[in-house]
Amino acid sequence: MIRSQNSQPLMALPALFIVLAMALMLAGCGTLAEPVLQAASATPLAVEERAAAIQPTALPTATPLPPTATPVPLPTATSTPLPSPTPEPTAAPVQSPIDRLVAVRDAENGKLLFETFQDAANYSCANCHLADSEKTNLGPGLLNIKDRAAERVAGQSAAEYIYESIIDPQAYLVADFDPELMPRNWAEIYSDLQIFDIVAYLMTLEGESDIDEPDAADEG
Repeated sequence: MIRSQNSQPLMALPALFIVLAMALMLAGCGTLAEPVLQAASATPLAVEERAAAIQPTALPTATPLPPTATPVPLPTATSTPLPSPTPEPTAAPVQSPIDRLVAVRDAENGKLLFETFQDAANYSCANCHLADSEKTNLGPGLLNIKDRAAERVAGQSAAEYIYESIIDPQAYLVADFDPELMPRNWAEIYSDLQIFDIVAYLMTLEGESDIDEPDAADEG
C-alpha cells in the first residue's frame, strides 16, 4: 500500500483517476462535436454546389411518328377469259390417184378437147352437153356438175365419178336419159391424161343454177 507524506494510504487515487478520465472524456466530446456539427451544417451547401455543377440532362425529344401511309387501293383483278380450246385440225380427206391427177391437169386444154368434134365418136362433148347451164340438151347440162357428181355414187369423189362416166357411160345411168346416146369409145379417142384434162375443165363449171328458169323455146 502506498502511503503519502502524511503516511496515510492513498485510498483516494482511484476516485481521482475516475474523475480525471470523465473530465477528459467530456473535453474530448466537446472538441469532436464541433467538426461533426460543421460537417452537418456544411452538408446542405455541398448538396447545392453539386446540384449546380450537374448540368441538367436534356430529356430526349420524342421522335415524331412517321406519317401514316396513305392506303393504296389494291388493283382490281381483271378476269382473263380462258383461252378457247384449239380445235383439233381436221384431217384432209384422202385423195385418190384420180383426184390428185385431175388437180394438176390443164383445164384449158380440157375445154378445147370438150369442144372439138371427133369423127370417131361422131360427136363432140359440147354437142350433147351444155357447159353454161344445168338444163338438158341431148345429155344433162354440166354447170355445177361437180356438186351433183359428188353425191351420185357412195365412196366416189366428183372427179372419180366424172372420169368413170366418160370411159364407161353405162356404169351409172342418170334417170330419164337414153344411155345409148353417150359414145362408149372416148377412152379410145382420148388418152387418160387428155380425159383428166377434160375432167379438170368440168370441175371448173360453176355458176348460179338456171334449172328452174323457163326455156325461151317453150315460151315461144
